[in-house]
Amino acid sequence: MGLAETIARRRAATAARTAAVPPTRLACRRLARKAALKAAGVSAMPVAGVDLFVNGHLLAGTLGTISSAYGLSPEQIARLPAPVRTRLETLTRQVGSYIIGRSVTQAVVMQVLQSAGVRIGAQQAAKLAPVVGLAASGAISGWLFLRICDRHIAHCEEIARQLPQLQAPADPLVIDI
Repeated sequence: MGLAETIARRRAATAARTAAVPPTRLACRRLARKAALKAAGVSAMPVAGVDLFVNGHLLAGTLGTISSAYGLSPEQIARLPAPVRTRLETLTRQVGSYIIGRSVTQAVVMQVLQSAGVRIGAQQAAKLAPVVGLAASGAISGWLFLRICDRHIAHCEEIARQLPQLQAPADPLVIDI
């Protein structure tokens, strides 16, 4: 078996796995990965504190885009009938999401980040070591960013699955990065 056959088999296996994944999840994951790379790059800069502001703004935008891709932005929820909004609020509490249905502001981002406070402290402390510390800071920041986005995607999917009345955008694959 040659290299070409191995590559073809792996591509077929990857295509089979991604065929079962909803296109909205793929688009949101792609957005989250690109934003996590940006967050990691900003966190690898040696200026302490700047990365928290930039990454907070980047996280707020990314989470808001993910919510709107699933039809769960505050504007989309406001257009729903009252009984559906009530059911959505109940589901949001059951799922445990603090972000769904809210405007994603710096205060909301800080509330989300408080659940990962130890990691943020470790990431800021890692900047004190010269080169390895900066690389570790970037890696921690990127991982944490992706983890928060993945959790938000899972929460949005759970609610969208339980509430088929939600109106997602007509073309969920168009997500501005």
